[in-house]
Amino acid sequence: MKRVVAIVISLIVVIFSSAQGIEQLTKADPVAWSGGVTWSNIFTWPKDSARQVPTYSYYISGNLNTTLYGAVSLPISFAYTNNTLSSTVTYPFNRFSLTPSYKWVKLHIGYSQMTFSTYTMAGHDFLGGGVELTPDEMPWQFSAFFGRLNKAVPRDSINTEPIYKRMGGGLMGGYKGERWSLLANVSVCKDDASSLTFAEGVDTTYVAPQSNLVGSISAVFRPFERTTIEGEYAVSMINANCKADSLGHTSGFFEENTDISRHTAGKVSVSQAFEIGSIGATYERVSPFYKSFASYYNTNNFENITANFSLDIAQKVSLSTNVGWQRDNLNNQEVNTNSQLIYSVNVNATPSEKWSFGVSVSNVQSYAHIKDILEQVTQTTQYQNLDTLSFTELNFSASGNVNYRFGDKDRLAQSISSSYTYQKATHDQDYSQRFVSNRLHNINANYQASHTPTKLTGSFGANYNINKTPETESNVLTLIASAGVPIVQKLRTNVSVNYSMVDAATDYHIVNARLSLSYPFLKYHSLNCSLTALNNNSNNKGTQYTANVTYNLSLGYSIKRRVAREEVKA
Repeated sequence: MKRVVAIVISLIVVIFSSAQGIEQLTKADPVAWSGGVTWSNIFTWPKDSARQVPTYSYYISGNLNTTLYGAVSLPISFAYTNNTLSSTVTYPFNRFSLTPSYKWVKLHIGYSQMTFSTYTMAGHDFLGGGVELTPDEMPWQFSAFFGRLNKAVPRDSINTEPIYKRMGGGLMGGYKGERWSLLANVSVCKDDASSLTFAEGVDTTYVAPQSNLVGSISAVFRPFERTTIEGEYAVSMINANCKADSLGHTSGFFEENTDISRHTAGKVSVSQAFEIGSIGATYERVSPFYKSFASYYNTNNFENITANFSLDIAQKVSLSTNVGWQRDNLNNQEVNTNSQLIYSVNVNATPSEKWSFGVSVSNVQSYAHIKDILEQVTQTTQYQNLDTLSFTELNFSASGNVNYRFGDKDRLAQSISSSYTYQKATHDQDYSQRFVSNRLHNINANYQASHTPTKLTGSFGANYNINKTPETESNVLTLIASAGVPIVQKLRTNVSVNYSMVDAATDYHIVNARLSLSYPFLKYHSLNCSLTALNNNSNNKGTQYTANVTYNLSLGYSIKRRVAREEVKA
């Protein structure tokens, strides 16, 4: 990695030395800044140990983009809190990221994300460094990364499964032209066996350190105008126990032993675009147990053959469909084999400025983060549940929405919206089992109004959530009302009240009321204050209060270059 960084720095020096670079340096402003900083102070009383909410906590986050001579970009982002999040979090909220770039050279320093392929490195967070080289005048490109993917998490008092410190690195490169492209990538991830210690007689189970070597080759070919043929083939080798007996095939990247497995994934598609849409076909096969350690989740053990079609009519109606056949149990090792028709349909229509509609239906397996309705109605700040990285695999989803806008936008603008969502889940990505084999229904209706002359805004809505599992069924009805109005010049206040009833039989009631004030001052500054009162009679702890004072600073400044006299005369 040090060699890669040295090469990139050398390239930047060479680019700056070019005639074009020197000309740009002489005409642009030396330094320009943009970005912002947010500092939130949160006070909670009485202290709620059950919800792991401290009496006082603060959150500082910000981003700053510095531009040097209009050519070199140095974006910096950071976040920090004194609040101790869950001990099982492998990707902390406290982070720092620097992403400098110049023309086609881009670096990643600190906490970053990069994507090579959906089968290999797919947006996994890492703490380390990376580089992307995408020359404008050349069709070649190159990327590399190295860093820590997981931090070590030891077993705790509630027997949370321990996690080893995991390091990883990868390379991607190839040719990307107008008519065809060919890219290859490889990533290596390995657990640090020394990052966890197991006391004899204390730990009832043993978690073995693992490693993964994964790579893929992808190609795109455009033989005719608007015709595209593309495909990818990936191989993932997983060592489920790095401490198992070695087979003698050892290298600096990957060690083969008696506990190694090999899995493959591939996809090929062809599409033809037209003036008003497109048509195409796709074949995809992912072997059982396929997994990449550089990806958060992978759907495996399936084979799909699908046809897709999209249509756009006068920019008022858009239709996209995907229909095909799917089968699982590819290695015939499971008791049951399923073959089914798979489909996904999306329709959006805007027949007029007032009306808009949307419908979506899909039984294609996908991952989604399901928002727990009780977590939403009991949330008092935007910083709660920051450590949530829980994805549930869905095997059916359907949704629909309708929106109607009416009234005079110059005086009293109004709108009514309604939506329905249904989700059927199979299993979770994390160790929680609360959404396994469940069916979720959510019905939402909302009315909004805005009085332009007085800047008074108001809304009223209702939300009904049904969560059915094989053992239980829960129902939550939530009524939401809010209003906002400027008290004096620039000072704006907003009041909102949520009332939720959880299962009529249990007689649980949750009231969440919030008063907030917002005041911008001195052009780049603003101050926000909010007071939240939460009463949940299910825990018999009375009313809990939370005060949140937030300061925001917006940055926008540049150091102007000195203009030569000859330039002024011209």
